[in-house]
Amino acid sequence: MTGLRALAATMVVMIHTGALVNFGAFGQAITSAGKYGVDIFFVISGYTIARTFTEAKNYQSYLTRRILRIVPLYWLAIAVAILLWRTGAFALPYWMQELGSQPDLYNFLMHLSMLSYLDYRVANSLLGVEWTIPIEVFWYVCLPLLLHFTKSIPKAVGGILVLLVLTGGLSYASKQLFGTSQPIKWSPIAHGHLFVVGAAAFYLRERFAEGGSGRAAFWIGGAVLVFLTALLLDFGGRSELLALSTAAMIVWATPQRVAWLTRPLTLPPMLFLGSISYSIYLLHMLVLQVMQGFALLPQAGLAQFLVVYSVTVALSTGTYLLVEKPTNRMGCRLAEAGQLAGSTASPKVGN
Repeated sequence: MTGLRALAATMVVMIHTGALVNFGAFGQAITSAGKYGVDIFFVISGYTIARTFTEAKNYQSYLTRRILRIVPLYWLAIAVAILLWRTGAFALPYWMQELGSQPDLYNFLMHLSMLSYLDYRVANSLLGVEWTIPIEVFWYVCLPLLLHFTKSIPKAVGGILVLLVLTGGLSYASKQLFGTSQPIKWSPIAHGHLFVVGAAAFYLRERFAEGGSGRAAFWIGGAVLVFLTALLLDFGGRSELLALSTAAMIVWATPQRVAWLTRPLTLPPMLFLGSISYSIYLLHMLVLQVMQGFALLPQAGLAQFLVVYSVTVALSTGTYLLVEKPTNRMGCRLAEAGQLAGSTASPKVGN
């Protein structure tokens, strides 16, 4: 999973810096595919939710660990962004200008509450990528209640179809009421199917844990081929193909079965980048906008990607060591304490 997180975070930085736009059709396709890095993150999160909830003794300990894994750095980044934009020294972010929001107390509190998706004008106004974090938290809270429906393929497919139909209906209603479907695009419901796909991948991985290497090689080979096709060619449905191929890799990829895939994904640089991938994702737009404000960036392209990525990796290393790692450890300790305290409590939901 760690190597896939590194890949997803890198994809997101690539699209925001126009990394390969000057390298022909393939380069432009790879760059534009960066927006689907978020979908890969959501699939991985669905898997992680199912795994960590299954391993936890109770809902409280599970949720404590997940919240402390993601929220502290998010709050820090939001606070820094508010302070930067309120100085007036930098141009306001694109979505803040586009939707007419301001770096004010209302905006700040909506983000702190993890309910910013209730007002699309502020949902993505501060960092340009933060809209995904309240969605993650929403599914941290809700998906364990629905895990029963992800344990079999028919139920998972049914759940996915329900979520997609609901998203389509809400998007239509949003267009009629507000003239845009953006309020739904940045809402939890629009991405719920990706979390369900990830959760289903967890149970399928358990089911096929003893499967033969030949069968695994077939599925992994197909998944990698689909993934690369969606990455290199620009066509409709790339998001869905990248999500499904990611899920297939989660299900079947183990070092014993397909070392040719797991070996590059577990190289030390990939593991390092994967461990700091959350910081990379959350902070790279701040780095880009601040450096643009000081006129320190080359034009969009490979040079800009290399500069932004390098600075972000350096900064993310610091935030991982000073913020993510300590708060993650705190979450583990509190979760363990919650498991002990709840050892005599009622059984978990979802099982």
